[in-house]
Order: sequence, then C-alpha cells, then structure tokens
Amino acid sequence: MTNILRSPAFDLYRKLLRLGVTPDLDYLERKKIEVINLVMAVNIPVIAFFMVLNFTNEEYFLTSLNLLSVLSNILVLVLHYYGKTREVRLMISYGFIIIFSIQAIFFRNGTEYFLYTNLIMTLIFYNNRRFIYWMAFLNCAAFIGIKLVLNSSFLYGSVPPNRVIANTALSVGMSALCLLYFKYQQSALLLLIREKNTELETMNKNKEKLFSIVAHDLRSPVAQLKSALDLLNRDFITPDEFKEMTGKLTRQIDDMQLNLNSLLLWSRNQMAGMIASPENVPVRAVIEEVVALKTPMANSKNIRLSNLADDLYVWIDPDHLKLALRNILSNAIKFSYENSLIEISATSTASAAETVIAIKDFGVGMNSEEVERLFSDSFYTTQGTAHEKGTGLGLKLCREFLEKSNARLSVTSSKGAGSTFFIHIPAQKKAR
Repeated sequence: MTNILRSPAFDLYRKLLRLGVTPDLDYLERKKIEVINLVMAVNIPVIAFFMVLNFTNEEYFLTSLNLLSVLSNILVLVLHYYGKTREVRLMISYGFIIIFSIQAIFFRNGTEYFLYTNLIMTLIFYNNRRFIYWMAFLNCAAFIGIKLVLNSSFLYGSVPPNRVIANTALSVGMSALCLLYFKYQQSALLLLIREKNTELETMNKNKEKLFSIVAHDLRSPVAQLKSALDLLNRDFITPDEFKEMTGKLTRQIDDMQLNLNSLLLWSRNQMAGMIASPENVPVRAVIEEVVALKTPMANSKNIRLSNLADDLYVWIDPDHLKLALRNILSNAIKFSYENSLIEISATSTASAAETVIAIKDFGVGMNSEEVERLFSDSFYTTQGTAHEKGTGLGLKLCREFLEKSNARLSVTSSKGAGSTFFIHIPAQKKAR
C-alpha cells in the first residue's frame, strides 16, 4: 500500500486533484474544486476509451461528441489551474446538459442519466437558491424531454445495449462518488471544527487564568506603592525610610512592567499575528544592549552579568531577538540566587549554518517534568528566589517570535544546579 501511495501515478493523481487549490481559499471551496477535479480525472480516460471504440465502429458523429467531452474535461482542469473556478462551474452546469442531451437523443446511449450527476454537482457547487432551482428545472426538463423524444418517431441511431448499461452504471457511480467524497470531506470538516472548538476552549481557559494572574500580581505592588506614598504624604515615615522601601517596590514594578509588556505583545499576536523582518544582526552588540537594560534588575540581587559572546552576525528580526533575550535574561535573574553569576555566550556551530546563544544561570534549576511543562500549552510559572512572580507568558512569546524568524529555543537544566537556555538562530546571509 505504501508503494502505491508513493508511485508516480498516485503522485500525478494528487496533483490533478489539487489543481486550482490555493491556500487563500476556505476549506469548503477547496473541497468543491477537488470534487470537480476528481470527476474530470475519472471521466477523461473513460470517455477516451469510448471515443476510440466509437471510432473503430465508424460512429464518427458520436466520436466527435466524445472528443468534445474529453476536451471539455481537459479545459476544466486547465481553467482550474489558472484559478477560473466560476467559469468552470458555469461551463459544467450548462455544457454538460447540452452534451449529454445530444448524445442521449441521437444515440440512445443512456447518457441522460448523467443529468443526475450534473444536478448533484450543481447542488455541491452553488449556494444561490435561485440558481440551484433554475439548474434543477433545466436538468429535469432535459431528462423528461429526452424520454419523450426517445418514445416518439424521431429518427435517431442507437448503440449496443451494453453501452447503455455502461453509461447508466457510470452515471450512478459518478453521482455516488461525488456524494461520498463530499460527505467524507464534510465529516473531516466537522472533526476539524470540533478540534478547533477544543483549542478555543483551552485558549479561553488559559486567557482567564492568565488575566486572573496578571490582575492578582498587579494589585500587590500597586497597593504597596499607594500605601508607601500615603505614609510619606502623612509624614508617618521619613524620605530616607521611603527610599529604603522603594528598592523592593522598584523590583516588583519592574516585574509588573515586564509582565504587562509580555501580555501586550501576546494579545497583539493573538489578534493580528506577527510579521518578522529579518536582517543581519550583530549578536554581541544586541546582548550588550539587553545586559545594560537588565543590569539594575541584576544589581538588586547582586548578580553579575557576563557577556562572553563572539563577534557574530545572525539572520533574525532584531526586535524579536531582543524580546527573547530580555525575557530569558529576566527569568535567569529571577531564578538565580543573590551574589551569583549569569553568563551569556554566542558561538557558531561547526557547519557555520547557525549561531547558538546560551544564557546560563546557576540558580534553582528544574527537573525534567518542570522543563516539559515550561513549553506546554498551559501558563506555567513559579516564584523566583526573591519571591518574584510571573505569568508564564514570557517563554511562550520567546518561542513564538523566534519561530517566525526560523529560530528555535531549547533548554537544559538540573535541579539545584541552574539552567541554560539556548537560542538557535540561522547564520547571517552573505551579500550576493
């Protein structure tokens, strides 16, 4: 079975089936095009066979009608290739009535039953009720008219009875094929809808959890700041005592600002998506910029930040890289002990295809289960060594933004020994 699926013939069948199918089309529209392509792909060899048979039997008029049918089917595939779906459907709806009616009247070959197939395809293709009613009337009128003509004294030729049986069986088979294929696709669509609904329910639960975490975390530093200002304004504490209080408050507000920025970026990404604008970015300079930004936060815990990065360039959106470094470095400070060290390095791989930035801390670390939860769909967070709080959103943003620039994030960690986060980024692009 695997060999059949990989065969050139099956590959050609898949390509024929997807002619005219583009990513911008919705699911049902793509399936409608595939139904038409499926019918045409089956029709062409069958009609071609009868064309040769009729030519051998010197039925030249019927042969010419068969040739017209083959060319029409091929034209449908060609028009689909150029995106002319509306023209294709109109040609099928009207053209097939004419071709099938002429063959049925002049040769009594049972092609009037293909009008059923034509009607079923019309029902699948169109949503306009008036047009559906009109096509139903035309197909039914043509079928009744053909039956009346066949029972009159009108002069016409005929084909062998087995040809009538073959055409009738083929029309029934094509009708069943259309219905079964579309039914199958509708079942697949319903399954997809259920999966999307499950994802949406999970996302809604995550959002509710996220906003409750943010609301809770915002309340504490704002309330403490308000209390401190009230005490200062009422002269219950001196400016020096207030200054002592602001150290802890500053750290809490820094955490709050980081969480709010992460929440804002995440919400923008959820609503409108993100666009990456990669360019050649100097790694060491960007790390220096982020280290300078995070030094006050590190100083509050007496943590030393060491930039060991080589002078390398990478191909990435600079804003996305800075966001990832800010979040990962903030986490490293959050989970590091006082008077410790954080090392940031950047080295090129042996193949020089990518650069790896490593942010290494010597803090609390994680076990394998915690590492796995870190990148799960839920918002996982724990308190830092100084009871800092987070939303569990920062690393999600890092991963999503890095992936937009064909970069990726990985981590190694050991409980009690610290963690190392790796950012794998494509190397710089050479000028042509």
